[in-house]
Amino acid sequence: MKLLSSVNVLTLIFLVEMVCGTRYGYHFRRYNRGKDAKCQCLNKDTTPAFSAVLTHKQTVASNTAVKFDKVVTNIQDGYDPATGIFTAPTDGVYHISSTVISPVGKKLFVSLYHNDVKITSIWVSPKDDTHEMGTTNMVLKLKDGDEVAIRSRGNYVVHSSSDFYSSFSGFMISKYVI
Repeated sequence: MKLLSSVNVLTLIFLVEMVCGTRYGYHFRRYNRGKDAKCQCLNKDTTPAFSAVLTHKQTVASNTAVKFDKVVTNIQDGYDPATGIFTAPTDGVYHISSTVISPVGKKLFVSLYHNDVKITSIWVSPKDDTHEMGTTNMVLKLKDGDEVAIRSRGNYVVHSSSDFYSSFSGFMISKYVI
């Protein structure tokens, strides 16, 4: 999971560098002039991005954010492992994803929240003797200061271990003048 999150961020940075930082970027901007003046190319050094994993199982009370405690990437310092909340450092369109795993034989219900609005949910209900994973991916238009978190929908345990099964990540896809 750590590798997958890192690959997603690196792929985005590579694509931005490939298009925006070369002559292709010039042609891309020239071709798209006037089509959507709100979208802009990103700077690979300042593009907000974060990835965090859970290092141990965590009991989470209802409507409380899961605190993914080990930060892997935190460009622009938008993610706070003490709260489990990502705060958008700048306006833009972001890709947000999370994967969680349930304890053996236990159900797990969490949701992705943008500010205090539920956007989507992950429900896992494993067989008696297995873990089960669930994943969500969303594209959100965020304003500077908007908060995104994975919250428990009841009193549940989010499983993890030193293999980092549960994760939370996001990155800006494009700047967008909101």
